[in-house]
Amino acid sequence: MKFQKTSPGVAGPSSALGIMRFFDTDAGGPKMSPEFVVVVAALLAIVVLVLGKYFFPA
Repeated sequence: MKFQKTSPGVAGPSSALGIMRFFDTDAGGPKMSPEFVVVVAALLAIVVLVLGKYFFPA
């Protein structure tokens, strides 16, 4: 099976190449680094644990 080279505006076949082309597009929205997401998740977990221990004891 031979693949033809296509221009960037032409949709390719529904294969791994097509999927990669789909995920290469930039959808916009906020840009966050992975480190920021990890830090925010850790802080949120700490806040939940503190609230659970001091404000809602079992």
